[in-house]
Amino acid sequence: MTVLLRFKTFLTSVGLAAVLFQGKWLPPVEALEYTSDGVAIVGTTEPLDINVTAGTSREDLISYEFASYIAVHFADFNLPDGDSVVLSSPDDNDTVSHTYTGLGRDQAGTFVASFISGNSITITYNSVGAARAGQGYRITGYSRGYSTMLQESICGDGDQSLPAKCYAPGANLSEELPLSYTRAQAVARLLINGTYMCTGWLGGSEGHLFTNQHCFEQEDWVLTTDIEFGAESSSCSDECEIQMGCAGKIVATTSTFITSSDDIDYSVIKLPDCVDLSPYGYLQMREDGPVLNESIYVPQHPGGYAKRIVSTVDNGDNTTIRSVKEDGECGKDQVGHDADTEGGSSGSPLIASSDNLVVAIHHCGGCTNTAVDVRTVLTDLAAKNISIQDLVATAGDGKTDRPSVQHDEFNDGAGRNTNYLSYRYKNSIYSNTNYHRTQYTHLANSNAGDYIGYHF
Repeated sequence: MTVLLRFKTFLTSVGLAAVLFQGKWLPPVEALEYTSDGVAIVGTTEPLDINVTAGTSREDLISYEFASYIAVHFADFNLPDGDSVVLSSPDDNDTVSHTYTGLGRDQAGTFVASFISGNSITITYNSVGAARAGQGYRITGYSRGYSTMLQESICGDGDQSLPAKCYAPGANLSEELPLSYTRAQAVARLLINGTYMCTGWLGGSEGHLFTNQHCFEQEDWVLTTDIEFGAESSSCSDECEIQMGCAGKIVATTSTFITSSDDIDYSVIKLPDCVDLSPYGYLQMREDGPVLNESIYVPQHPGGYAKRIVSTVDNGDNTTIRSVKEDGECGKDQVGHDADTEGGSSGSPLIASSDNLVVAIHHCGGCTNTAVDVRTVLTDLAAKNISIQDLVATAGDGKTDRPSVQHDEFNDGAGRNTNYLSYRYKNSIYSNTNYHRTQYTHLANSNAGDYIGYHF
């Protein structure tokens, strides 16, 4: 049985009509809205009422003109062993799919499914046999992404951010910021509970992801957050200003809540251990925090678009730290900066151009923009006795490139003049840098194999 649901209306839920231009319908432009806590709302929910009884295979199609993505809402999800529901795009060129069994996403029974890009989604129920009474599922609605949104929180003459590919090796901007593109690989696009958008990034080498606390109004939203890396345009000239456009790889659809602070406005979640994060590397926080007037760059997913990086202001000067430890409407001990941001940029790392270390976390718009000082975050983590390996570095540690987690044991093959970012001695981590192997072995009269050095 196939149920075809096609919504052909050209009037969006916020009352903005599509425009007929040269014989073509253009998508409506919608103003970016926010929750009471300031989270960017990049979509809306449409109601549905589809009841499916387990035991008979079927396929349903949901479509909404101009939607940038669709995320289905399920309730009473309970499938017999061996049965599955597969969500996919009817576009054969889009190979992304999500499969649910048992009680569904995180075995919750009622949940918002991971999104499928585009304006249509196919829901395929595969039944392999008989079912017990009461088994099946309900589709209660779906979230659909707005197609185009108005820019907000852009200061001056216009948005100075550029597609991340403009900073890739070989591109013009890579000469000024040679490691910016590599570091930006640790930055992810977050679609939260099917409707809300933020930016997050990997901090430390154990799979922890940092963002703002206001991105997770409810702790259990981490169970329904799609974490997507590598969502970038194909080239520097491709703006890809489409919500959830230029798909990357969704590496996790459910994570573990670690900690947060409403006062500071940061959250830490942990991605599943089975996820391979090695292609993305990780970022580190500078122990001494930001320096007034230092240059920064900010990788981000404004509006849920493909990844962008901003490193200059309108007149071509570098984006900088404008104030440190300043109290204001956004909180105490805030960091001011002049990098262009938009809704969806919340949680983006402010990375120092000098050493590629994170000095603050963007969380509040306006001109000047406002960020959370990493020193405040580190103090809070220490007070909670939360330790994250390789999260902290001293100024200058990130000046040159390094593998994400590769290491060498200290043996004759390591080389006596090898520089290391940090070293481990009998499971204790030391972050002092610029040591050489001869200095390490000088520290203790012990077997050199007890030492593990991380490349500087």
